[in-house]
Amino acid sequence: MLRKIFVSILLLISLNSFAQKKETAPATPQEKPKSPFWERVFVGGNLGAQFGNVTMVNVSPIVGYRITPKISAGVGVTYQYYSIKTYNYETHIYGGRIFARYQPLSFLFLHAEAEALNWNCPRNEPTGFTTERLWSPGLLAGGGFTQPIGGGGSSIYIMGLYNFLYNSCSPYGSPFVLRIGANFGL
Repeated sequence: MLRKIFVSILLLISLNSFAQKKETAPATPQEKPKSPFWERVFVGGNLGAQFGNVTMVNVSPIVGYRITPKISAGVGVTYQYYSIKTYNYETHIYGGRIFARYQPLSFLFLHAEAEALNWNCPRNEPTGFTTERLWSPGLLAGGGFTQPIGGGGSSIYIMGLYNFLYNSCSPYGSPFVLRIGANFGL
């Protein structure tokens, strides 16, 4: 008799436990949580174009990583087509850069980068106008303003930089560089 009571209690406990088991549907791709690594990655950069006597087309994508909510770092590549019809001058500028940003306020950031650009540096020699293909290093620092757009860490920005390695064979027209671009969180 004791055995029947014991089996009955075990059976009731099993049925009660089974009845309370919650069924869950398998996760769909939309519900799959992002990896913490990918939540910190962003892409972006800047595009530019100018047409006329001076023609310039610029494509400069970047990939970055938010190390902390205020500090990020990344890499980028640059390609520019540049020509001046008056001087029959044309060059393709390409290269890369590494950068770091510190954002002390939600709308303000400080930016530093090192870059190397390869281009045909124009020279006005006594024998006439010549060019020399070379690598031009740059060490740029400055700051800018950012405005969030949408969600997921996307934003637009405008920044002013100073090129501390500017010289007569720098691809920039002056040591001051203005950039406007966007970042998009993944």
